[in-house]
Amino acid sequence: MKNQHLIVLLFLFLLSNKIDSQTFKTKLTDHTANVEAVAFSTDGKSFASGGWDGAVNLYTFDSTGFPILKQSFTGHLGAVISLNFSKNGKYLVSCSKDYSSRVWNIDTPAKSKVFNLHLEPVTASFLDPTNKFLISSSLDGTIRTTNLNDAMKSKILKLSGPIMDLQISKDLKFYYVAFKGGTIKKIQTGGKNLEISSFSGHTDDINTIEISPDGNFMASASNDKTIIVWDLNSGKAHKTLSGFEWKVTSLKYSSDGKYIIGGCNDGVAKIFDIETGKVVTDLKEMGKNVRDVSISRDGSVAIIATHMDAQKFGAILYNTGIMTTPLPETGADGKAKKTVAPAASKTSKPSKSTVKK
Repeated sequence: MKNQHLIVLLFLFLLSNKIDSQTFKTKLTDHTANVEAVAFSTDGKSFASGGWDGAVNLYTFDSTGFPILKQSFTGHLGAVISLNFSKNGKYLVSCSKDYSSRVWNIDTPAKSKVFNLHLEPVTASFLDPTNKFLISSSLDGTIRTTNLNDAMKSKILKLSGPIMDLQISKDLKFYYVAFKGGTIKKIQTGGKNLEISSFSGHTDDINTIEISPDGNFMASASNDKTIIVWDLNSGKAHKTLSGFEWKVTSLKYSSDGKYIIGGCNDGVAKIFDIETGKVVTDLKEMGKNVRDVSISRDGSVAIIATHMDAQKFGAILYNTGIMTTPLPETGADGKAKKTVAPAASKTSKPSKSTVKK
């Protein structure tokens, strides 16, 4: 009878705490202001968060899966908008409202570099597969390809209108550029700003875009309350994911390309099965505004950047209720194949713009 009583108590405890596949896991409170950006490393063993305090925090996991703050990188004078790990996991790239991008050397922080290249906030920054070039876009309407060892060799591609987000094709031949107003354009990375095609379907601003792991699809999140999945081979909409009640601010593919997690301005994140278009996991009670989302390589954990009340700053980790089988990475040894950095139309020296907070 005593053992039966203990079992009942345990059941009631689990029930009262809603311990299931979609449960809250851990809240991180190391930032001193709201968190704006999050990202998992490609191997899933670490993740990072960036906030309005200008800090970039790097975390790993202990043997029980609990996150541990490994390193805090400081230097940005404005909110960190976006984070991207390099393919080999040795670098972390951040971009900010202070008009700069920073390439953080994870093992040797003293070798980290800052690039003040744009005239307005930077909306996307990432390294090419060789880790020799920084590719960045900005609300100033430009895309820059910068040699990490010589920023004076920055190449610039001038486009018309503020750039909300930027992706590059797997073969590095094309940019996919999201512009304010709801249009996405496919543009050659070299030459004379040659537009190949455009993607029209959203009825409001697009906040972010991402290319699928296999390179065949692209997803876009919009203020029109939807995520559209585009077939890059045909240029047509493949699937529309709906169910949000407000602006969709962020999205990420799972590593196998079967799921998409999207974050909404109403404090909700949803995980969709792309094939069926149905929501498989609803993540709630996260605050008033989801700003960014990311999902671990095995799919089991999602990290959510959200704006919360005072003294509750941070990102939240959730169990997702799904598991994924990651697509194989190119180069099992972690080394990138020899590639040529995307060309651009004009060589320009970095601007001496005033950094704003």
